[in-house]
Amino acid sequence: MRARHSRTFTSTRFWLCTWLVAAAALLLTALTSVGLSYAPAAVRIDHRASAVNAPPSALVTHLRSLRLMNYFPAANGWQYMWTRWNPGQINADFATMAAIGANTVRITIFPEITGFPVPTAVMRSRLSRVVSLASDHGLKVQLSLFDQFTDFADVSGSETWARDLLGAFRGSPHIAFIDLRNELDAPATLGSVDVYRWVDALLPAVKRDAPGTPITLSVSKPQHITAMRAALQAEPDFWDLHYYSSAGLAYPTMNEAVRAAAPRPVFVGETGFATTGDAPPGLPAGEPSMEAYQAYYYQVVERAALSLGLGVAAPWTLYDFSLAAIPGQQQPAQYAFGLLHENGTQKPAAAVIRRLFTGGSVSQAFNADFDRSVATPSGRLPALWRLWQPGQATFGWDPAVGHDAPGSAHISDSRGVDGGMPGLYTNPVQPQVTPGDRYWVTAWVRGRDATGRTVVNITWLGQNGVFLSGTDSASLPTGDTGWTELRATAVAPPGAAAAEIWLKSAHNTGTAWFDDVTWTEGD
Repeated sequence: MRARHSRTFTSTRFWLCTWLVAAAALLLTALTSVGLSYAPAAVRIDHRASAVNAPPSALVTHLRSLRLMNYFPAANGWQYMWTRWNPGQINADFATMAAIGANTVRITIFPEITGFPVPTAVMRSRLSRVVSLASDHGLKVQLSLFDQFTDFADVSGSETWARDLLGAFRGSPHIAFIDLRNELDAPATLGSVDVYRWVDALLPAVKRDAPGTPITLSVSKPQHITAMRAALQAEPDFWDLHYYSSAGLAYPTMNEAVRAAAPRPVFVGETGFATTGDAPPGLPAGEPSMEAYQAYYYQVVERAALSLGLGVAAPWTLYDFSLAAIPGQQQPAQYAFGLLHENGTQKPAAAVIRRLFTGGSVSQAFNADFDRSVATPSGRLPALWRLWQPGQATFGWDPAVGHDAPGSAHISDSRGVDGGMPGLYTNPVQPQVTPGDRYWVTAWVRGRDATGRTVVNITWLGQNGVFLSGTDSASLPTGDTGWTELRATAVAPPGAAAAEIWLKSAHNTGTAWFDDVTWTEGD
């Protein structure tokens, strides 16, 4: 989850037992493979033998069926969900989730709150009540165990806690899957021998405590899957990626995770965009701009996940949080990831998720026809589009001028510096870029008293978002012109992982309007 985020344990008996468990699990898998519902028990695999070790399709089907919502109550985040106990509010929130189309809710459990190593009867009762309330609304539960736990040397106590907590749900159809502990690739835990020994013991233990329930490990970066697989003796049924990086890099990042985890499946268990705090570079400031971009962010990320067969990425989170909702001091953005405001009113992103959760497709719209604008401190600007060199030109949205219908973007009184031409840019919603394939971008452009150079452009980015190359169209003629279609055509270069669409105008003392942008792959 969005993190609010030891001692040595050595024993020859521990390692012997781990290998015996692994050998037994492999034998059991061989004898009962026909009847398995999910991936085999957490054991070490030969990462090169994907055909032999490919997980059963039932697990992939199960993950693709999930419409998971990350959750804490708006006024009671993290530990407060359990200590400021309000089942009536939780019940109402589950009803809201179900209305959006969710079928699964993530519930996070803290050993320091439940009691450790033996959970208290009160806390076990509260967890059972939450699972029951979820079931009343048709929601399964993802259990996130051991949140903020750090005593990794206490393997015995950890096994006791997990066994006592999960006992009530053994064989339960209401548990969708279990995450052992949130983001064990955080700086404090990644690479720790103590942590990995704890994981190697706890994965098989939790698997025994919850037979038939898939078990996962969550990570924030795909390369950490590779690092952890190399270090661990045990392995989860699937890997859970938490993605908060650039929208344009969602597809290559998720694809990297798929390659790193193979043959195990990948599920995107968290993704989101905060509507307060620092905006992405170039995005106009203000709540309307940020909320519009949040909806677009979900479009791009969800399309990437679906294109890779990963199922629907799980939104973080249902609500914005109140100022007193999160234990400890947090950055402002941490409070504003919700699909809904704290008071329950919906942000534009809620409609994107509802459409997806209820069987609809992901819209490919990126305000290409400029029919949407947002109020900003600099006046009305096109929604979703980001500004390059905003101090070198006047950018705006024109409600009266348009190619096929009113509404267009315009750049006026532009200059230019060594960093490039002033412009508007965005990522297409279609996620995949294939090196060697041809793409083109078009836009209808009109000039009045135009000077200088006005073009459309395709820009290619590498796996880490670094600029690779770009291709401009021919320039709009100077002076007064009617609507003219400009086209930039380019072959994606080696190493290209993402693309940007640019509308640029430099050294133009007049005005250039842009409308009806298209992005196409093909010959």
